[in-house]
Amino acid sequence: MNSHSRVVIVGGGIMGVGLAYHLALEGWTDIALIEKGELTSGSTWHAAGQCPHFNGSLNLTKIHLYGTQLYPKLEALTGQAVSWHPCGGLRLALTDDEVDWFRYVYGLSRLADYDCDIIGPEEIRHHHPFLETFGVKAAFHTLHDGHVAPADVTHAMAAGARQLGAAIHRRTRVCDIEHLAGGEWKVITENGSIVCEHVVNAAGSYCDVVASWTGHLAPIANMLHHYVITEPLQELLELQPELPIIRDPYSHAYLREETNGLLVGPYETATAHVCWGGSPPRWDFESELVPPELDRLTPWLEKAAERLPLFAKAGLKSIVSGAITHTPDGVYLSGPAPGPRNYWMHCGASIGICQAAGAGKYLAQWMVHGQAEINMREFDPRRFGNWATKDYTEKVSIADYHHMYYCYRPAEQHEVGRGLRKSPLHDVLEEQGAQFSQVFGWERPRWYARSSERETFSFRRGNWWQDVREEALAVRERVGLMDLSPFAKFEVVGEDANAFLDRICANDIAKRDGGVVLGHLLNENGFIESEMTIARLGDRHFYIVSAAVAELYDLDQLRWRRRCDEDVTVENVTDAFGTFVLAGPLARDVLSQCTDAELSNDAFPWLTARKIAVADVELRALRINYVGELGWELHVPMARMPAVYTALMQAGAPHGIRLFGTYAMNSLRMEKAYRAWGAELTSEVDLHEASMERFIASRKNDFVGKSAMNAREQRGERIKLVYLDVDSADADCLGNEPVFHADKRAGITTSGAYGHAVGKSLAFAYVDPDLALPGTEFEVLILGDRRRAQILEGPVWDPRNERPRAPMAGRMA
Repeated sequence: MNSHSRVVIVGGGIMGVGLAYHLALEGWTDIALIEKGELTSGSTWHAAGQCPHFNGSLNLTKIHLYGTQLYPKLEALTGQAVSWHPCGGLRLALTDDEVDWFRYVYGLSRLADYDCDIIGPEEIRHHHPFLETFGVKAAFHTLHDGHVAPADVTHAMAAGARQLGAAIHRRTRVCDIEHLAGGEWKVITENGSIVCEHVVNAAGSYCDVVASWTGHLAPIANMLHHYVITEPLQELLELQPELPIIRDPYSHAYLREETNGLLVGPYETATAHVCWGGSPPRWDFESELVPPELDRLTPWLEKAAERLPLFAKAGLKSIVSGAITHTPDGVYLSGPAPGPRNYWMHCGASIGICQAAGAGKYLAQWMVHGQAEINMREFDPRRFGNWATKDYTEKVSIADYHHMYYCYRPAEQHEVGRGLRKSPLHDVLEEQGAQFSQVFGWERPRWYARSSERETFSFRRGNWWQDVREEALAVRERVGLMDLSPFAKFEVVGEDANAFLDRICANDIAKRDGGVVLGHLLNENGFIESEMTIARLGDRHFYIVSAAVAELYDLDQLRWRRRCDEDVTVENVTDAFGTFVLAGPLARDVLSQCTDAELSNDAFPWLTARKIAVADVELRALRINYVGELGWELHVPMARMPAVYTALMQAGAPHGIRLFGTYAMNSLRMEKAYRAWGAELTSEVDLHEASMERFIASRKNDFVGKSAMNAREQRGERIKLVYLDVDSADADCLGNEPVFHADKRAGITTSGAYGHAVGKSLAFAYVDPDLALPGTEFEVLILGDRRRAQILEGPVWDPRNERPRAPMAGRMA
């Protein structure tokens, strides 16, 4: 074993091996993969090996699809035999919501380019003559996915990695990892140590233990999962081709052929639990199973027999019961851990056999090239903070397991693991009807219900529609108040703070104290990494606000860009300040009753920040907002939020003030054609493609990513963001709907909402630049219907942007 390596991967399951293979394909061959036992001897060897195309995430779909395309070719590529079964699949829908989900996913299939169709109950029997279709409304039929032998593909990728120069060390346990003063990592094993530039935690069921050695968090739970295999059945011995894999919400199970018998794997909807009482497995746990609990599974196995009566006829041949890692949101961890550079997570996959190839491909791209072809944010480990405790992780992972075949509709979330981070106003807002979403651990109001009715989730406009309409119109016509305390907030201070921010931002930094700008951080390839509001509070003091979900991500983006010779300190102050958004044509009238500060345009212009007192509370006021009206963000010491809230609501009562949530905010920002980070603004695009040229300081000598962005612009834009008026029915764009022009796919939506003040369904989309002209017509596939859409020239609300600059108090025409 060498004493130095560019990359050390800890763990020899399919995730670690898949990454090693793809790093080698990308040209990084100085790799050491270290496994305490034999390859696959953790959870990989006993996995069922299903590889579905069906998925509600476009990026995950691309990951799944890559695996199903690679696995049939691996034997030819590596010389290692692989047992691949391209039998296709049928996912059953029992409710109208599930049918709508299928329609949405069908749109994703058009973007990802895989073969599928949605079929009715009568057609299901043509593909699976033994299946009972009671209660079934439709099936999502995938033609070319299937299942694979997990050990086969793992050893094939290992062979390919070795052939390309990677080293794999078996029977070598990693005992510790240390971060060295020079920035490298020291991986300490029972057979010696390796110093490396990059270390990857791909330790499967042990990944949380390995993470803890360096103070990192890996929120995973080792869930106990079973599947059973029957004796061969005569009906299957005589049948060709192989039956498609069934995924059935009724039995909450997958059902497929296995060696002329049946394999049935239920995800029980109750009684599921973690293995080993929540402790990690023994270090010498290798190629072992956990004692089965078949009696506990009886209700779901009986339902499986109802759905597939052949199952009831067969005798059981074997029971497989083992640990499978789950994260609280069901999505694996892949990307940088927060803190020092080059500690990477690649673990927590519950569908790892399907995902390992694509997960390895895209993480390898990120590590080698600084970004991947796809948006990796949903896999980034920094989506979890220290609020994701062991207790939270186990409870929510169990809930996620219980809901494996449940159709989660837009905005719907698990009901367990809530209340972790709350504004001091949480209970007050709840009494006002707030319907909360969890975002980075915070409870944030989506909307306010006027009745006691809770939200009815749907892919279509729901019972929130009228209340959200009233919230949005209150902001447009009078004044609204919003609690946006979950915003991520940072302070950047030091002698070099201004030069530092000027160097890393595409926009100019404000030259005068009190100035506010919108800034974007780009990567070295010129693509968008972060969007931040930057307020200059003083010559050496800047206050930065960004998306709630980006708290750890943006903290890294700022800290990683500091040079060792720069006098700059970056501090996370998210929990120190709460945030109100006070906005609407009467916002100045309301705020003026709560402060002695001068609020006129001359004293407090648009895009400026001031320290003022509101209700005798010293706070930071930024004259900026995301809804396109006169207004302020008020950044308040967290403990003093209730006092400021009471004063604003009392002052606003005569003016018809209304609380509003993120649903209304989304409607309002769409009317103003404001982009959203994570939707329109991702690491897949640059500022030119996102039609954000006004935020580029073209006269600035240099900033991170400038040369790469400019070089790409000279070569010509690949895609262009456009703003659409959509002829919708009862559903608006969610994002990731395919866009067609002249019956050919021409683009993809990124987000959408109904604009209540303008009476239009609005959306953003990236399209072929040749088509990005006002008036160009398209069709957008929304829940199975092609809806007409047309490019708008600019914002449909206040196109001259006069309202945020409003010089006078009172209503505006």
